[in-house]
Amino acid sequence: MPNLVWMAWLFFGVIILAGLILRWWTGDHLILTRYTGYLMPWLLCGLLPGVLWAVLMKYRGLAALLTVSVLIILVAYAPLFWSRSKTSDPEAMELKVVSYNTWSKNFDTDRIARVVKGQRPDVLLLQEVIPEVFESLMKHFHDLYADQEVYFSYEPSLLLAVVSRFPMERSAGIKGKGRVQRVFLHSPAGQITVFNVHMLRRGGWLSRYRKIVSLLEEDVSHNKGPVILGGDFNTPDQGETYKHITKFLNNAHWESGFGFGFSFPSSVIKLFGSVSVPPLVRIDHIFFNDCFSILKAGTIKDSGGSDHFPVMAILGLE
Repeated sequence: MPNLVWMAWLFFGVIILAGLILRWWTGDHLILTRYTGYLMPWLLCGLLPGVLWAVLMKYRGLAALLTVSVLIILVAYAPLFWSRSKTSDPEAMELKVVSYNTWSKNFDTDRIARVVKGQRPDVLLLQEVIPEVFESLMKHFHDLYADQEVYFSYEPSLLLAVVSRFPMERSAGIKGKGRVQRVFLHSPAGQITVFNVHMLRRGGWLSRYRKIVSLLEEDVSHNKGPVILGGDFNTPDQGETYKHITKFLNNAHWESGFGFGFSFPSSVIKLFGSVSVPPLVRIDHIFFNDCFSILKAGTIKDSGGSDHFPVMAILGLE
């Protein structure tokens, strides 16, 4: 029996280590490396018991093999568990941004509105918001900023919306780059360009990657002023698509968040109709350029009936 267990741990250890190492050369091009990146934090749940068992059974080679993978994962995520104090410039305008995939199957606008009003973001990015839901939400949001006017831009063909306390201007549509909405906010500190995106899973990761590359190089990088890019990217923070975005922009959670910050799935997703699935990955992100400083970031723990948890960031803009 110990030999069978040893063989199972050995096979698991070799596969995981191969996936972790090959990622440095192949990125997401291999199924093994792609899903190793998706599930990287959760691999510790299999690796750590294996290390303990190998040590107790005195299988030093197996323990060493599994430990290498553990160390690679811990080093990759260690920055998310460091204390990172952020100070605000007294003259900077603070801007709270929330990105929220409300889920096209979620019609509970009372819960959605309660989540949003609990945050009162200066900029709200909505994905998968169908027309009847958005119409109802705007009735809820009439007092979002007390007596101040609420501005919004909605793209029903994309199921994307931006809501803000600042006047906004819609831009021309962005073609061939997935579901992307661009608006220009006129804040007291000047114009802010906001991109609200929802990269669909269909078509595969390479399709999403190419669309993001095109968006970044042809639209985002040419903006000299403040830029915010947020939404549901359907890519984790170890994915090749994510890494390409960080060549141009900063990620709020990696700059100021704490912990893994998983945003999908929420507890509304159930196995066999009764067992809630725990959050497994963070595929919802808020990015910003160097015109901003980051003060705080995190995942909001109330999904409001959606299959995603909202993510938020507080930015400083001089």
